[in-house]
Amino acid sequence: MRHACRAVLLVLLLLTLSAALALAQGPAQEAKSKSAQPQAAPSAPEAAPKKADDGAVKKTPVAIDHDDADPVGARLAYRLKELLGRSSLMAPTNRDEKKLVLVVKTKEEFPGRPNLCSIYSVSWLFSSREGSLKYFLASEAGIVDASSVDQTAEALLGRTDKLAATYGYLF
Repeated sequence: MRHACRAVLLVLLLLTLSAALALAQGPAQEAKSKSAQPQAAPSAPEAAPKKADDGAVKKTPVAIDHDDADPVGARLAYRLKELLGRSSLMAPTNRDEKKLVLVVKTKEEFPGRPNLCSIYSVSWLFSSREGSLKYFLASEAGIVDASSVDQTAEALLGRTDKLAATYGYLF
């Protein structure tokens, strides 16, 4: 009986040793195959930063909605669209896609003097697609005159960029 137990223990010991050797050789073979791969590996990491650069270049789609007729307000909306077209961070869009929507409402401050000032209100909305509910993100109101149209448009697009960074996970 003792000989049978010793034989079983010896067999188990041999199996354990052979399994340990097989496991030890597995990582060694993987290490050898990895050491053979570094010749091709440098090209793979170089391709990864290019993809990261492509991701960094992605522009936030932005639509501007303005349909009022006062002259200073129309200039503000046009200037917003013009600056948006030149932006490296945002892209103008009217397509059915996930985007930020700037709803710009303007009125003449003094109806008798239309070219003096306009009162504006801007609401930033997130739209996932046309026909669906738009989500309110922020709003702002103010007064713009003919001499401050450029400055106001730049400030509004600066806030748009901050909101795009804050809610970037939606895109």
